[in-house]
Amino acid sequence: QPMFALGSSALNDRARAPMARVAPVIARLPNAIAIAGHTDATPFRGQGSNWDLSADRANATRRLLSEAGIADSRIRSVAGHAERDPLLPDQPNAAANRRVSITLIRQQAEAPR
Repeated sequence: QPMFALGSSALNDRARAPMARVAPVIARLPNAIAIAGHTDATPFRGQGSNWDLSADRANATRRLLSEAGIADSRIRSVAGHAERDPLLPDQPNAAANRRVSITLIRQQAEAPR
């Protein structure tokens, strides 16, 4: 299921509900966070491009996590990937490709002293 309507950077209700459940779990963990936005292969016809739209989607997700209490200092990166990394590579125009990915970055172990 898509997380965004075609050409929109606003998370739809179907995406907001799981984000509301995931955010408290992420908040309890110490990991840094990377957020990536994605589009399907349909050319974006609004202001900008698929690059802009995917970055806007990632930023919308960052704001949602921030509103849920996750400190901005934990955000390592917010990036747009346009249509370059589809969830369904054999279906580049599929709605499921309109998504964000949130990655919890593994912390490096401290070196022995």
